Amino acid sequence: MANITVYSIWILLLSFYRSFSQLSRDYELRIEEAGSNLRSPMWCERTKDYEILWKKDATIIAFGNQTIINDKRFSIRKNTAMDRSLKIRNLKLSDRGRYQCKNRENNAVLQDYLLKLKKATSITEYSGEKVNIVEHGTTRLWCNATGIPEPTVTWYALEITSKQEEVLKDIGIQGNMLGIQNVSRYCATKFQCRASNDYNNYKDGRSIVTQNITLNVKFLPDVQIKIRVNGDSFRFISTITGKISDRLELVCDVLANPLTTVTWYRDQIEIGRYSASESKPKRNDYDKDNYVYELSSIQMNSREPRFLALPLQFTLDDPYTFAVYRCVVVNEIGSVEKSTHVVQKQ
Repeated sequence: MANITVYSIWILLLSFYRSFSQLSRDYELRIEEAGSNLRSPMWCERTKDYEILWKKDATIIAFGNQTIINDKRFSIRKNTAMDRSLKIRNLKLSDRGRYQCKNRENNAVLQDYLLKLKKATSITEYSGEKVNIVEHGTTRLWCNATGIPEPTVTWYALEITSKQEEVLKDIGIQGNMLGIQNVSRYCATKFQCRASNDYNNYKDGRSIVTQNITLNVKFLPDVQIKIRVNGDSFRFISTITGKISDRLELVCDVLANPLTTVTWYRDQIEIGRYSASESKPKRNDYDKDNYVYELSSIQMNSREPRFLALPLQFTLDDPYTFAVYRCVVVNEIGSVEKSTHVVQKQ
């Protein structure tokens, strides 16, 4: 009884050794391009003494010169009577794994291959070249990257330097999605998702693709009126005292996205307006006192495209010019106005 037990253990150990030795023996590494065909078949031949079988991992895929799996991409090359080499077309991700050609009679490994696949990184879908969001809302920018090995996606912000040069800043976020809560107008910038994987033989280089996404933050206009008298310095005040013959310049400073219209009023009478779709401001021709006022050219800021200023210049030469002057700014988010009262000096 003891002898039988010892013999059984010996058989189990021998079986384990044979199995382990087959898995740990040297193999030929094949690195192929996903979507293409094997560049050359996995070579194997039979002899007159035995037939072969092909296995992928633990699954039998061919007996002799016939495949037994329901996949026409797999076939056995039969250039010679003994040729049993394996061919695979249109390689898929699921084809990765260990392929062994074995002696059908005793299961001995004749040829051993490890198939790995590679595919250059690509960004197949993304949230769009421009994403609109209203200030204080929540948004998600995303890039779906594919490739083999699986790509890493890193997010950058493209910042403009004082020299008007565009530089990349790593914002420390990885993954297909960049989420931003309570979006501020200062978040409005161009973001870049950068996807990369080890593509060239997994070690000799990296496959890198990028996609820029502009975050456009819409917000309610910020409006200020600055005033100067007779060419003095500008002041931000709500009431100013002047006398007949004083020369006034009122400037409506606007920060808005998007901008629709900026309109100057004297009390309830429209003086003139500037619309974003027009090249210059227009005066109200129905106002009989219109000739008194000069609507100067729009003043822009090249570093801040969301900013403009609409100057209004006039001379205090009649009692009606002492009034409340209002600047009303409208965009799709809402309407904001600021006013200043010009009072006649007693």
